Amino acid sequence: MKLTTHLPTTTPSALQSATTHPFLRLAGAGRIHKPLLSQWLSQDRLYAQSYVRFIGALLAKIQLPRTPSDPSKPSAHEKILTVLVDAITNIQTELGFFESSAREFGLDLNAPSTEAGDEGKGKTFGAAPITQSYIDMFMSASSPGTSLLEGLVVLWATEVCYLRAWRFAASYREESTDASGRPKQTDGSEDADGGALRIRFIPNWSSLEFEAFVDRIGKVLDEFAEEELKKLGEDATARCERWWGQVVWLEERFWPNVGEYDS
Repeated sequence: MKLTTHLPTTTPSALQSATTHPFLRLAGAGRIHKPLLSQWLSQDRLYAQSYVRFIGALLAKIQLPRTPSDPSKPSAHEKILTVLVDAITNIQTELGFFESSAREFGLDLNAPSTEAGDEGKGKTFGAAPITQSYIDMFMSASSPGTSLLEGLVVLWATEVCYLRAWRFAASYREESTDASGRPKQTDGSEDADGGALRIRFIPNWSSLEFEAFVDRIGKVLDEFAEEELKKLGEDATARCERWWGQVVWLEERFWPNVGEYDS
């Protein structure tokens, strides 16, 4: 069984909770207000910045062949290099997308988190506890003592969870219909955030282009895992499962509480 097929089966309930959070449902329905969206987006931007360092550390683990290889048959590390370079390019584009969208819809990318457990609640901007946990995990998953395979598991896990989550949100966006039952077109003017999520963010994070990128990571991961799991020993699969479980655990808790909006 492919590793990308196996890992989701190890945490079915947690994965379901992480990718069908109430925040996503309300986002798809246009019911997330600007202050809450600003808080979440500010944390997601910090996550994206730490993602750059994470990918950089994974790139340092690449071992390219010393002699030229057949372009039609790139080595496993050459394939991984291509995916990681694309990841860096994508996240650079994403950070610019955050900033341009924030300007367009009047969102604050320095909004202090008000999640429970934050130090200096509501006063200064910085990484919330769950965001810091994500940053720490990225550092650990790309450390010298962690295999490149495990780092790729974390990369794929974060991306596939994000895609599934926003596809779930998109399903609520697509369910909006008019009196005749046709899909309801909206310019976002009636949305609580002015349309930021349903006009900009959800289409971007649930797109076919993003899906193709996630699939490419998964394909490279499966090919690499097929040979690496044999080299790394019996505990290698268990370590991959633990990284997967940690990502899913963090994903579920990264979404903000929407109790006051969920009525």
